[in-house]
Amino acid sequence: MAIALLALFVALGGPAQAGRLIDGKSIEPGTVGSKQVRNRSIKPRDLTAGAVRALTATADGSITAPKLGENAITTRALTPGSVMTGSVADNNLSAADLASHSVGTDEVADNAIGQTEIRNNGVAASEIADQTIDGGEIIDGGLLARDVGRFSGTLIVDFPDLPAGDCRSATVTGTPADVADADISNDLVVMQPGSGWPIQLTYGAGDAPANDQFVVYACNPTRASQDPPQVTFRYVVIGFGG
Repeated sequence: MAIALLALFVALGGPAQAGRLIDGKSIEPGTVGSKQVRNRSIKPRDLTAGAVRALTATADGSITAPKLGENAITTRALTPGSVMTGSVADNNLSAADLASHSVGTDEVADNAIGQTEIRNNGVAASEIADQTIDGGEIIDGGLLARDVGRFSGTLIVDFPDLPAGDCRSATVTGTPADVADADISNDLVVMQPGSGWPIQLTYGAGDAPANDQFVVYACNPTRASQDPPQVTFRYVVIGFGG
């Protein structure tokens, strides 16, 4: 009877009358479905804030690489620690991707950098702290004379005849130490003659009057006069300090 009366009022008053008689309290929960709702008739204001957030939220895993434009993600979009080793493909980062001084000792694991990770001449003296390299970091046989000496080079000496039991010397000029005006008076000069030097003759180096030069000498300990041939000597100046 009540439903019949309600229908009569709706028929007599039309939708306006129905709007005054029917509200949310008059509709039993769960009775209005998709069929009863007109398409595109519900606005964002009709939804709760929680429903809006749920509908507009980005689902996990929904954004993949093809959906990202080139250079779309910058460093400002990344939280600290969000990009870890597992997020970066092997050989995917180059020097151009790293900011200056962005990789410190905390980012490099012990023994993580080997010879294959360093290009030729990739590490200069300015990148190596004092006293950080010892014998363990140097390959056996990997150092040449020029790597350990302050100065090195070659020189040609033509000694005169050496009487028995006599020595002759010559002051060496024009060496890198001489050109650099370096004080080598407390350094060690090691020399080695080339082929052709008589094994019975001795040789060596000593201090010169000038601090940036040294003296080469040859001695004849035999009982007969010797005429040393002109040979090329290799030398290295090893610093000992004051």
